[in-house]
Amino acid sequence: MPPVPGLIQFILASESQRRVDLLNGVGYRFQTVRSGFDEVSYPDPKYTVEENAHGKATTTADVYPSDIVVGADTVVFLPSEDGMGEGELFGQPGDNEEARRMLTALQGRSHEVHTGVAVVRSDKVAVRHSMTRVTMRPLSESDIEAYVSFGEGIGKAGGYAIQGTAALFVERIEGDYTTVVGLPLSLTARMLEHVGVSWYETD
Repeated sequence: MPPVPGLIQFILASESQRRVDLLNGVGYRFQTVRSGFDEVSYPDPKYTVEENAHGKATTTADVYPSDIVVGADTVVFLPSEDGMGEGELFGQPGDNEEARRMLTALQGRSHEVHTGVAVVRSDKVAVRHSMTRVTMRPLSESDIEAYVSFGEGIGKAGGYAIQGTAALFVERIEGDYTTVVGLPLSLTARMLEHVGVSWYETD
């Protein structure tokens, strides 16, 4: 469905329910559109999320050139244990086996959650990035098996949802909680303000 002029503030180039809930929770008026952009992955998590956010936003803006478009992407990065290796990048698991592998690797360690945000208005594009460090407590095999069986981690970066049952596993976060959920609200609000979109009604 095409946007209805005057009724929305921007288009979210994502169908992520987590991002939708975050934006609805603070009062934005927007419409979701599936971007169709083929996501890319690189060793550098910051570059990965910025490229994907940019690609989602610009691909959607090509279809809706008169609208403001917001794109976002989230990945989990697990640094190497000795600090010498490249670390491992986790996107969204496609099945239970992949989710199990991710959760097993993350448990008992600290990892980084990176989210990139892109805002497009006409021919102007802004891309930013936010990172939050998450420490997960050690988990038993039964913890992991039970969580995987719920299916909550499928389609979530790193194989877990911090706003869901996986909150039981998180001991500490350092940074913006909403970055982990999938959209850093403070950063996104500042970016939208630069293109004239406010979270509150203006005359």
